[in-house]
Order: sequence, then structure tokens, then C-alpha cells
Amino acid sequence: MSDSKSGSKSNLNESNMPLLDDVEKSGETPEKEQIELKEGEEKKDDSTEKDKKKKKEKKVKEPKEKGPNCIDLISKDLDLGNRDSNNVNVEIDLDFDDVLAEPKAAQGFEWVWRLSFVLFSQTKEWLYKVFSAILAVPLALVWALVFALVSVVHIWVLTPGLRLFDLVLALVRRVVVGLMNVTVAPVALALSPIFSRVGSQKMEV
Repeated sequence: MSDSKSGSKSNLNESNMPLLDDVEKSGETPEKEQIELKEGEEKKDDSTEKDKKKKKEKKVKEPKEKGPNCIDLISKDLDLGNRDSNNVNVEIDLDFDDVLAEPKAAQGFEWVWRLSFVLFSQTKEWLYKVFSAILAVPLALVWALVFALVSVVHIWVLTPGLRLFDLVLALVRRVVVGLMNVTVAPVALALSPIFSRVGSQKMEV
């Protein structure tokens, strides 16, 4: 009996062991697979997020090169050294020596002359810069408007009007010349021998 009991126990143990292993294996594999799948998806998500962050950082880090602005492009041909190349304002191109001068017979202290030069030149230069900074832009707009209107009137009103006037005068000239050839020219040709004799008789006398 002991053998049978021990045999049955061992048989039961032997028979139960594979079943438990199968149950454990069958029960653990889906959960493990799901956990591994979730971990894989999280890793992929983390890698994609890291890639996106790297791309964003790369985009942010790359500074855009600033090109020239429209003022630089439009005014690139200006000669900033010689701003009166056509000598428009030569008469007011006056410096200290052109305005103030001390002759040899009347000369003051040198320091007064130097101070006067500095005050005159610097005051003139800086006041001109300040006033031009205040007035240059609005007056440039005003004069641009005025000259634009003058150009429009000259191009679209005066020039076509003068051309039309020239055309009308040409037509009137043709009519007047035709009438003169029909009326005055024959009379003048008929009377010309008489007046030519009168002139010759006066010269003979």
C-alpha cells in the first residue's frame, strides 16, 4: 500500500507538473507579449518624440541670414560723398572762411578766433542735421507729390494739348495758304509789273 500510495503520489505529482507548467506557460505568454508590445510602442513613441524635438531644436538653432532691406536696395547707387553732383546749391555752399574773415589790420585773440570757428562750424552742422532730420522726410514727400503732379500734368495734359494745337495750326496754315494762292497771289502777280516800274523810275530820277 505504501508503494501504491507513493506511486500514486509520484504519478500525481508527475502528471500535475507538466500541466502546471503548461498552464503557467500558457498564462504568462500573452501577458508578457502585451507588456513587451507596450514597451516597444513606448520606446517608439519616445524615439519619435526625441526625433521631433531634435528637428525642432535644429530649426530653432539655425539663424536666418538677414538680407539687405528695401532702403539699401533702392539707394545703392547714391553717392553719399558728393550729394550735389549737379551743382544745384553751389551758391549756399558757404563755410566759415566764406562768411567771416579778419583782415591783417584787425585781428583778435587766436583763442577767440578758434572758438568762433568751432562754434560756427559745429552749430551750423548740428542744427542743419537736426532740422533736416525733422523736415527732410515730410518735405521729400511734399516735393515728390508736387513733381509727380507736374509730371502728370505735363505728360498727360500739356504735351498732348500742344500737339493738338500744332495740328490745328497746321490745318489753319494750309487753309490760309490755299486762300492766299487763290485770291492774293494773282492780284500781286498782276500788280507786280506796275510797282516794279515805279521803283525803277524813282531810281532813274
